[in-house]
Amino acid sequence: MNRSITAITVTHNSAHTVRGALARLPPGVEIVCVDNASTDDLSTALSGLAVHRIDNPVNLGFGRACNIGAAAATGDYLLFINPDVRLGTDAVDALMQAAERYPNCGVFVPRTNTVDGRLWFREESEIDRLSGVSLPTRIRQVWGDCCVRFVNGGVFMIKRTLFLDTGGFDEDIFLYFEDDDLSYRLLQRDEPMILVSGAHAVHDIGTSVAQSTRSRIFRYRSKMRSEIHLRKKYGIAYSPFVDILRYSTKIGFYCLTLNRNRLINSLGRLIGIFDSILDRSRANRNRGYVA
Repeated sequence: MNRSITAITVTHNSAHTVRGALARLPPGVEIVCVDNASTDDLSTALSGLAVHRIDNPVNLGFGRACNIGAAAATGDYLLFINPDVRLGTDAVDALMQAAERYPNCGVFVPRTNTVDGRLWFREESEIDRLSGVSLPTRIRQVWGDCCVRFVNGGVFMIKRTLFLDTGGFDEDIFLYFEDDDLSYRLLQRDEPMILVSGAHAVHDIGTSVAQSTRSRIFRYRSKMRSEIHLRKKYGIAYSPFVDILRYSTKIGFYCLTLNRNRLINSLGRLIGIFDSILDRSRANRNRGYVA
């Protein structure tokens, strides 16, 4: 049975790396690139590639941009791929062959390594961690196809109908843990997810984003906001005031020890907590106004 595939990538100032991801895709794969208001030269990076480009006027976040790409896709399968992922030779073919071998499965993940050769794989999602579920977080090697509990959003393939039926990515998550949320919902539906050992990929993690202090604060702010959202969504207990005390203490300690990296991370998380408190306060006021 001939089945088509659409590759979807989301860019935000990723012109320096996205071409390397898309140029490795085999002929016949439809490519949709959704750009979140980049200021770099994406046009040059995509020059000569058959790409359906969608330009968002502002940065709408990763999940929402992916959903926009999925809505524009025509393939039977969606291959979500980050700009800093490099698929191995015949990886797409291996994924499609797996779809033929496992007709009752709609989600397929390539065996992904970091640039230094480490297997990039985990069974524990952020929701498991927040809920206190104890699961292995890493394995060292994959010797064959196997079922998994977590789909890494960096690169995976899913039936388009299944992705749409599940509601796609949660658009209330701006950045980080979109894949944790999607994986959890797939598990709740008893949808099998298969890691395909014959499909190889390399993820050069973090190279598609800026490394400035401002950018890092923004990323950790986003992580904290996403974590709080997941707690609220799945009824996981949370006290923002405990976290305010925790990260304020950490910031003081890292200032004293001159640990700049951890200081930046904790500052971003603290800002994310206050953002979430303000968001909730505004939402409560709006509900009171409507009432």
